[in-house]
Amino acid sequence: MRLVSLGAKALLQTHYFYINMEDRATLEQMLSTARMVLTVLEQQAAGYTNLTIPAHLKVQLDEKRQEVTSLEVRLSQLQGERPATLPDNLPRYTDVFVGRKQEIARCLEALSPDDRGWGVAIDGIGGMGKTALALEVAHRARDQALFDAYLFASAKTTWLSPEGVRQETLSLSSLDSFCREFAKGLGLADIVKMTDTTARRRALLDALRGRRALLIWDNLETLNTEEREMIAEFLRKLPTPNKAIITSRRRTGESALTIRLDRLSEEEAVELMRAKGRLYPRLAQELNATKPEILSALYNAAGGNPLALDWTLGQVAYKGCSISVALERLRNAANSADLYGFLFADAACDLSENDRTVLSALAVFRTPATTAALADATDLVVNEIRVSVERLVTLSLVNDLDGERFGLHPLTRTYVRAALDGTDSIGTVPLASGIKFDSAAQRKALRYWVDYAQKYGGYGKDAYQTHDKLEAEWQNLEGIATTLREMAGISGTLKDRQAAQMLIDLENALYQFLWFRGYWDEAVRLGEWRYQAGLALSQWSDAGWGAYHVAGIHYYRAETELAASWAARMAEAMERGGNRRDKAVAIQFQGQIAQQRQDYAEAERLSQDALAIYRELGDEEVEAITLNDLGNVAQSQGHYDQAESYFKQALAIDEKLGNKEFIATRCANLGNLALDRNRPTEARPWYERELALAQEVGRQELVAQAQSGLARVLEEEGRYSEALPLAQAALDTQERLRSKNLEWTRRLVKRLRGKI
Repeated sequence: MRLVSLGAKALLQTHYFYINMEDRATLEQMLSTARMVLTVLEQQAAGYTNLTIPAHLKVQLDEKRQEVTSLEVRLSQLQGERPATLPDNLPRYTDVFVGRKQEIARCLEALSPDDRGWGVAIDGIGGMGKTALALEVAHRARDQALFDAYLFASAKTTWLSPEGVRQETLSLSSLDSFCREFAKGLGLADIVKMTDTTARRRALLDALRGRRALLIWDNLETLNTEEREMIAEFLRKLPTPNKAIITSRRRTGESALTIRLDRLSEEEAVELMRAKGRLYPRLAQELNATKPEILSALYNAAGGNPLALDWTLGQVAYKGCSISVALERLRNAANSADLYGFLFADAACDLSENDRTVLSALAVFRTPATTAALADATDLVVNEIRVSVERLVTLSLVNDLDGERFGLHPLTRTYVRAALDGTDSIGTVPLASGIKFDSAAQRKALRYWVDYAQKYGGYGKDAYQTHDKLEAEWQNLEGIATTLREMAGISGTLKDRQAAQMLIDLENALYQFLWFRGYWDEAVRLGEWRYQAGLALSQWSDAGWGAYHVAGIHYYRAETELAASWAARMAEAMERGGNRRDKAVAIQFQGQIAQQRQDYAEAERLSQDALAIYRELGDEEVEAITLNDLGNVAQSQGHYDQAESYFKQALAIDEKLGNKEFIATRCANLGNLALDRNRPTEARPWYERELALAQEVGRQELVAQAQSGLARVLEEEGRYSEALPLAQAALDTQERLRSKNLEWTRRLVKRLRGKI
């Protein structure tokens, strides 16, 4: 049944009332005119016998009688009657229907006599609700008495139940079987009995002249190419004002409105969940007890696919699962083989080697991919890519978007990635024809993204200039990291050395970008994975640098003990396999931890040790960093002159090297030092220079630090209304980053608000 609120139902009835009043008057006028014309034709025919009546007059009589009968049937519908002469085999509603308002409106418009096409073609991946939409449109057309017959026939070969995939034994398999089914529905026994299929087809088209029937052809993707082409030819000859709706996973629909059915919106999906809950009390109880973010995750995992949502909710309603458990089954194709086999097995049968290569690559992309990017990621030429994506779009496996971009539905991605594991089956359900997807193509696509990160990422004074490139593709890069970690198996036993190495390369390329742009949580996660991958490969320096990156984020969040724990792991790894510079970095960072613990003597000792090594190695960049550390130690103890000397030595080196990031850092420290000395006028130019440089290089934590410093200067000058927006902007950034300066800035904002 359809679930409609009482208010909506009343509104719908009122809407139809006014439509029916208008349409009834029109139909009555049309019927009156048709009857008058029929009377004239019958008077003309009265002068002939059955043997002598002209052929053209006989055709006119038959068509006009059909038209009168059609108008009488439609008028009876509007009068609230259901005449026995109304051919109607539309299936009953057995479930809920939500959303699709725009699609319904477009379909009804295409079914009007004013539209020159033969009707509507609805395509899309399996489970997207193509049949449900066709039936919803047909029921609404019947409510408005748009036709004198409503006939449904399906080529569906399987259907999905809570118990699994079931075979449909009575499905239609040819144009002729559809013609026979429609003729039977129209009560045309003579046409049904014909033995010549071509004659039957012509007779059905002739019988439809003067009528206004709606024919629904369901699931045409199961037919072979020849039969589909014959149906297309039949529909092109369909006499107006008859109309048809076809549904198929394959893109078709010439001379018709084509609707590619896409995902439900999240709001519509939640409406579907609640409507299903009203049918099943246990499901309603689970939905009410489930957090909104879990329902949102369910929507995303299903990609807004109604059948996938229905299947998942069925696990709760019929099998007693919690929604969280059902969600995990949906995410794991091996644990939901019936669903994925039902959705994709048929389509997978028709894939060429190039098609599988393109699908394997697209499964790696988390955002739509261009033809050029797919060519780079697969080593196929552009023309080969275009041929394959055209076929994949036709099969509804790939979505084509503006700008020659292509993407996968989340369920398609899950299916392909399961097949990429190298098995011949998903769970107990074999993949179509034992088909396997191309793991080599997947690996090329992964390498493409690692190369992309290395091209636009990495380290250096000018690396920030290409961070926008990484920002634009962050969703893809983050997905690549997760895929590589899963492939490598680094959380357990190492499974893939190449994947582990690519993960190390990726983290190394992305760390500075993540640090600058404020992706600190992501930096911690990737750093931990690099550490694990380095240990798994016995690459101690890589493990050490991964630990260092994790420790650095914890240090800048003043999470001292976590920072110390990771610093110890770093030191251990560097001791086992790092070079002299690596070991010096470990010593230097332990000095920073000691300073944060206020163990200033130990902090100075470790920093001096590291400084000596860097000077011996001639590494001026890290020499300046260590001088900066020594300045922080001196400032923390109130040794301001000494701190200033260290900071300015570091600044001189950074200015010589032209490193804008580090120059901004030294300016920040000199500004802070001026404030500690109660010299706000002296602090201002340092903060202004820091802010300009930090904004140029895009290091968000430095931008926030400069904003809070300038706000403090303005506070000292009594310019509270100017100071507050700067302080608030700094606070917003620091709250997101969970920066160590967060509490200081919160107090500043509170003070400023109290002074305005």
